[in-house]
Amino acid sequence: MNGWLGKDGIHTQKRPRIPLLRFGLLAGLISGTALGLAMKLLGNLSGTAVYVLLLNVDFIQWLPHPMTELAEFSLHLMVALPLGILFLVLLRIWKSPLGLGLGMSLAIACCTWIPLTQLSERVPSSADTAALLWWITGHLIYGAVLAGFGYLWMKKGWDKEWASPYIS
Repeated sequence: MNGWLGKDGIHTQKRPRIPLLRFGLLAGLISGTALGLAMKLLGNLSGTAVYVLLLNVDFIQWLPHPMTELAEFSLHLMVALPLGILFLVLLRIWKSPLGLGLGMSLAIACCTWIPLTQLSERVPSSADTAALLWWITGHLIYGAVLAGFGYLWMKKGWDKEWASPYIS
């Protein structure tokens, strides 16, 4: 039968579902874009190369060099997209969208700062504390945008639809 079982055991109309993958990809796209725009703005205002650091892929030998800004930004979004899905999956465990969003963003900022600053001459030095603060600030903006998606996900009750450990 085409439908779902309600609490009373009676089949009802098919319940509308928001696919986790679709909403997660949207969350990743918008939050990743917000991070990129924030880094570009913060880099321009501060004179630090945090935007270059965000997009820099010089160290990946098999990629063509030089790359356009759009191509580098697209690679940045390829990382952000699955992180949006991961964020929604982790909301099953950690029920605070703001805590999870900010926690994820701080973890990403802290875990990427030293390795990425060591891989190119075009990016800030790992000892540049001003650039580090801008790097963290940009990632906190990213986390806040992710949290907004998490609040919407939970407010609509879509998180309840994914109680199964299997993602459909």
